[in-house]
Amino acid sequence: MNKSGKKYFMLMVLAVSVAVTLMGYVNANAQWEAEWQKTLEAGKKEGKVVVYGSSFAPPLRKQAPIFTKKFGIELDVLALRGGNFMQKLRTEKAAGMNLVDTIITGGNTMFTVKQMGISEPMDNKLILPEVTNPKLWYTSDHLPWYDDAKHLFHFLAYPNRDIAINTDLVKPGEIQSWQDLLKPQFKGKIVLNDPTIAGSGFNGFSTNIMNKVLDENFYRKLVATQDVALSRNERQIAEWLARGKYSVSVSVPGSPIAAMLNAGAHITHVSVKEGTYLSYDGAIIGIAAKAPHPNAAKVFVNWLLSRDGQAFAQKAMKYMSARNDISTEEVNSENRRIPGERYFAAANSTEKWVMNEQDKYLELAKDIFGPLIGR
Repeated sequence: MNKSGKKYFMLMVLAVSVAVTLMGYVNANAQWEAEWQKTLEAGKKEGKVVVYGSSFAPPLRKQAPIFTKKFGIELDVLALRGGNFMQKLRTEKAAGMNLVDTIITGGNTMFTVKQMGISEPMDNKLILPEVTNPKLWYTSDHLPWYDDAKHLFHFLAYPNRDIAINTDLVKPGEIQSWQDLLKPQFKGKIVLNDPTIAGSGFNGFSTNIMNKVLDENFYRKLVATQDVALSRNERQIAEWLARGKYSVSVSVPGSPIAAMLNAGAHITHVSVKEGTYLSYDGAIIGIAAKAPHPNAAKVFVNWLLSRDGQAFAQKAMKYMSARNDISTEEVNSENRRIPGERYFAAANSTEKWVMNEQDKYLELAKDIFGPLIGR
C-alpha cells in the first residue's frame, strides 16, 4: 500500500471511530431521554408524590406549587420531628400501610429506616445525566451515597466548624487548635452543647474521637481544669456567646449562630488546624420500598438532585449543596467548603458505627461530662 493509500486508510479508520463514538453518545442520550419521558408520564398518571421530612420539610412544602406546575405532579409534604418520625413509620409498617414515597431526614433516622426494610436501593432510579455524573458532585469520582448499598443519598455537605467565639473577647488567631481551649485564659469561658444526649454536641464529641482528632483524655482534662458549662438549649448557648457570658461555644449548629450574626452579634466560627467534618443537616433522601407512587417518586428525586433542585435546597437551608456547580453566594461563609481544608466523615455518617459503636461512645460521654449535668 502506497503512502496515499495508507493515509486514506487511516482517515477511514478515524472516521469510523468518530462515527461509532457519536452513535454511542446519541444512543445514550436517546436512552435516558426515553426513560425520563416514560417515567414522567407515568408519574403524572399516579398524580402525586408523598414526602416525609424533618428540617427540610417546611421549605419544601412552600416549593410544592412550583414543582406541581413544572411536572404536573402534586407534591404532598409531611413535616415530622424527633420520635414522631420513626413512630409514624413503625405504625404504618406494622399495619401494612404503604403511604410514603420518599423520606428526607438525618443520618441516624435514615439508618434505622433502612434497617427496618422501609427503604430500597436508589441508584437505579437516578436518570438525569446531570444527576448521575459524579464530576458534578463534591465527591468527584463517585456520587455522595450515604451507605454502601446505595439506599441513601446526602445532598448537602458543609463544614461543621464546632468552635465559635465572641470576637470582642477572643483575639484573632488566639484559637487555632482544639488544644488552645486548654489555655488558662479560657477557664470558665467555655460552654458546650451537651454531648451526653443525641445531637450536635454528641456528634462533635464522637466524631473527634472516632477520627483521632482528639482523645478522651483531652475532654477529661477540659472538664477537670476549665470549669466548662453545659447546655441542651442551642439558642441559649448562641445568646450567651453573643452577650459575652461565655467567650467560646462548642458544637452549636450553624442556624442559632447565624441568627445571632444576622442580629448583629460579634461572633463567628473559627477553623482549627485539625480540620473539620462535613455535615448534612437532615438532608439525606431515600425512596420507600413499595412506594405507592414509584414513578412520581423518581421524578421528585431526580428533580431535587438536579441543579435546579439543589439551587432551591441550598437557598432554603443556607448550607452548601453537595453539588459543586452551584453558586455559593447565598451560603454563609462558614458553611462553604474551602479548597485545601481537611475534611473527614462525621461519626453518624458511618452505618456500622451507628449500629455497633454509638451506644459505647454515648456511655463514654456520660462518664466524662456527667459531673457537669445540672450545674
